Amino acid sequence: MIIHKAEASVRGERYSGVVGLTLVKEKDGWTYTVDKMQDENFTLTWRTKTPEKATSKLQDLYSSSVWKFKIIKSE
Repeated sequence: MIIHKAEASVRGERYSGVVGLTLVKEKDGWTYTVDKMQDENFTLTWRTKTPEKATSKLQDLYSSSVWKFKIIKSE
């Protein structure tokens, strides 16, 4: 499975909203952009060689009980 779009938010009292994440291919590898953050997108700092590895890394990052993670679009 490859996650193309997802949403993440912090669970609990310190909830600060939902951010959108979109899979992108940069010159140096695959990563995700954080959509519409302060009126523009920014790209996460890490890169992987394949979209499958980027999906795996994203799931690892948002797997804790601190995060609410929702897949919007995948294949």
